[in-house]
Amino acid sequence: MDRDRLHFLLRRLHSLSGIVPIGAYLLLHIFLENSFVLGGRERFDLLVQAIAQVPTAVLLATEVLLLWAPILFHGLYGLVILRSADVGNAIHYDYTNSYLYVLQRVTGVIAFLFIGFHVTSTRLAYYFAGTEITYEFMHSYLVQPLWFAVYTIGVISAVFHFCNGIWTSCVTWGITIGAAAQRGMQLASVALFVVMSFTSMAILVAFR
Repeated sequence: MDRDRLHFLLRRLHSLSGIVPIGAYLLLHIFLENSFVLGGRERFDLLVQAIAQVPTAVLLATEVLLLWAPILFHGLYGLVILRSADVGNAIHYDYTNSYLYVLQRVTGVIAFLFIGFHVTSTRLAYYFAGTEITYEFMHSYLVQPLWFAVYTIGVISAVFHFCNGIWTSCVTWGITIGAAAQRGMQLASVALFVVMSFTSMAILVAFR
């Protein structure tokens, strides 16, 4: 396989992995897991206890294969793409899509670093140090202004990268053909970004 063909396939896989499984899990993580805290600390801790019933080996294998490996690939190959991205030139054009082009890459780096920190301090701490990711655990982080700011920037960056990525992926894969279809998908992506961001901020505040 020649280099250009390999690069084409890797970019397609990179685009796809950002939607499934990473984006799908982000939706699950916000709306069907962490949203439990909106019902109170007891309700969130009940979810934690339910997840703890899954055999550790099964849970770890599932996370490694279906989540951590795709995130690692998406993040690392994203950095490869970033090396050839014309970010400096894009910011000189006063077009919405130019700004989105830059933000997609900036938020990708921020999200990758944040996810690395989040996984290390929560999931790896759970598996290798026996740390229970309870309400009190998250509260101990988010009650501190600095960590609240870190989580806010990290989560909003991840949400933006995903939502804007839906639009760019639809263009890349030829799902939205024509200006009207692309504009409609872009508006839908913006609406999803607003809903996910609002819900995420409500969750972070609830942990405080």
